[in-house]
Amino acid sequence: MKFTKETAKRMLRTFGQAAAGYIVANLAVVDFSSGRDVAKSALIGLCVSAFAAGLSAVMNLQKKVEV
Repeated sequence: MKFTKETAKRMLRTFGQAAAGYIVANLAVVDFSSGRDVAKSALIGLCVSAFAAGLSAVMNLQKKVEV
């Protein structure tokens, strides 16, 4: 398996999409008056986005071409 520039681009794009989706979905739910809950929600969102990006990277690895 080979990690290429295309794999990195797709991984970063997936991270951005997952992060944006998580933020938009939680804007209505998070209580901004409590700083601790906001920080916890932000960390969970970061973990979810990182997991999605890692999964995207693994799924987009290109097989080495043997000649």
